Amino acid sequence: MSLIVAVPFGVASAVAYGASTAVQHAAAHTGTGAADPRGLIRLLRDPRWLLSIGGDTLGFGLQVVALSNGPVVLVQPLLVLTLPVSLFVGSLLGHARPRRGDYLACVSIIGGLGLFFLLLGTPTVGRVPSPRTLEVAIVVAMLAGVALCLLVHGRSAVVRAGVYGAVAGAWFGTLGVLLNSIAAEFGAHGVDGMLGHAAGLVPLGGLVLIGGLGMILTQVSFQVGALAASFPANKAADPVAAVVLGAALLHQHVPSSFWHLAVYVVCLAAIVAGAVRLAADSPVGHEEAPHPRPAQAR
Repeated sequence: MSLIVAVPFGVASAVAYGASTAVQHAAAHTGTGAADPRGLIRLLRDPRWLLSIGGDTLGFGLQVVALSNGPVVLVQPLLVLTLPVSLFVGSLLGHARPRRGDYLACVSIIGGLGLFFLLLGTPTVGRVPSPRTLEVAIVVAMLAGVALCLLVHGRSAVVRAGVYGAVAGAWFGTLGVLLNSIAAEFGAHGVDGMLGHAAGLVPLGGLVLIGGLGMILTQVSFQVGALAASFPANKAADPVAAVVLGAALLHQHVPSSFWHLAVYVVCLAAIVAGAVRLAADSPVGHEEAPHPRPAQAR
């Protein structure tokens, strides 16, 4: 394990994801509040969306390097930096410049993340769970996510976008755990050993399945509602799922006394509050914001 490698690559991954997020939402959002399967297919011909997928691919590669060198309970929470990055990248591309409240929101996100890391300390690497355990985790994550999406069918666009975003975020958090398992198995047995045993094939299969579904559901959440509805839920659920599953499945040590848990909730609240503010002021979400900036008027 090398945190000197894991942390910079985790931050770089968040930068790459953040740079592509605003473009993805702008390309996918329909403004109708409805999911459109044909619209998802049309995205495959949209140069903006394809460019953003290139950014996601780069972010994924950097995330793999980070998770190969550090525990998921440390690396995955770094991805909450995606939203501040997307805001500032948008301003560089000619959108409205961040305001004082946006900077305060960034401080809230970074402060909550920093306090979490301070409480976390240096987590242990843990151990790779059995293939059966991973299979159960993958199935439960999928069924629970699908059930939640069906539960909000017919609800308002804001509710559906938020739930879809949260489910996709939880799936991405699960993805981080699977990547951590794959990296550990690869380090122990190499490519041939990993592909020749269930301990490598199960997380690889889960990676393809949950990763693909998470990507599709993210685009659907972008179609249905404003970024302020889907993205904060996504970025809150992602690290929570990763930390919980990293501790439960990978046995990576996370302090869990009553006071630790109480402060974790405070950290999460600070991150979510900052994320909601930034998403509401995002250049791709201003049409749904209650008080759009004059500089963003259509």
